[in-house]
Amino acid sequence: MSHIIVIRSYKPGDEINCKELIKAGVMSSLNSTYFGIVLKELTFQMMILFAAIMFIFFGLPLTVCLLVVPLVICLVYVATYIGFTAKAMEVNEEVSNIPRIYMSNAFSCFWVAEAFEPYIMTHHPKTVHYTVMTEQQFRDSNIDISSQVKRIVGTIALCKSYRLDKGAWLKRLYVHEQYRRKGVASCLINVAVQFAVDQGYSCANIVASEYTEGGRELCLKKGFELQQMYHKPIMGSLVTILMYELSYQIKPGEDDYMPVAYCRSMLNK
Repeated sequence: MSHIIVIRSYKPGDEINCKELIKAGVMSSLNSTYFGIVLKELTFQMMILFAAIMFIFFGLPLTVCLLVVPLVICLVYVATYIGFTAKAMEVNEEVSNIPRIYMSNAFSCFWVAEAFEPYIMTHHPKTVHYTVMTEQQFRDSNIDISSQVKRIVGTIALCKSYRLDKGAWLKRLYVHEQYRRKGVASCLINVAVQFAVDQGYSCANIVASEYTEGGRELCLKKGFELQQMYHKPIMGSLVTILMYELSYQIKPGEDDYMPVAYCRSMLNK
C-alpha cells in the first residue's frame, strides 16, 4: 500500500504546512466569489446609476460614461480581494494559536489529513488512488512508511459553540485541490462529528458560502440539514454573499435522545 492518507490530530510542527494550506483554502474561492458578485443584479444597477450620474449631472459624453463599467468591475474585485485577504490574515492568526484554541481542552480538536507517498511520484496525485484511514486504523495496520514522504493535504477543526447550547462548530474544512474526490473531506467530517458525539455535543454546525457548492453538497449528503441562511457583507451592506449554516443533529432534544450507536451508523454513510 504505497499511497495512503491518514486523518490524525494536530501536533507541533504542523503549523507552517497548515498555514499554507488554509490560506490557499480561503483564497481558493476568491475568483468564484468575485464573478458571482459581478453577475449580481446589484452590480449592474451600480453601473447604470454611476453612468447616469456622470451623464446627467456632469454632462460627460456617453462614451466616457460607459467607462464606469470596467471601473465598477475593478472596484468589486479590489473590494473582494481586500475582504479575502483580511479573512486570510484572521485565519493565519488563528492557525498560529491552534494549540491554545483547539488542543488545550477535551472539548475541541484540530485534525489534519496527512498523505504518505513514495519519494519519487510517477503519477500526479489526481490520478492516484489513496486509501484514507483514521489514526487508529493506521496504527493497527502496521504499514511501513519508512520509505515514504509526508504531506499535509487537508484540515478540519471543531470547537465549542458559544451561541448554541451544547453545540459545536466545524471549521477550517479544506482539502488540497490535487487530493479532492478521494474521500478525504468525507473522512475528515466523519472524524470531527464522531468527536462531537463522543464529547456529548447536541449538534455540530458548519457554515458554507453560496460559492462553495461542493463542500455544501457533501455536508448535506453526510446528514447535515440547512439551519439558516444569511448575507455576509463584503462591501459594507452594499455587496453581500449568501451564507448557509448547516447542522448535524446528534441529540434532537434533551427529552428525545438519539443513541450514540445510531449516530455512528449515520457517520458511516
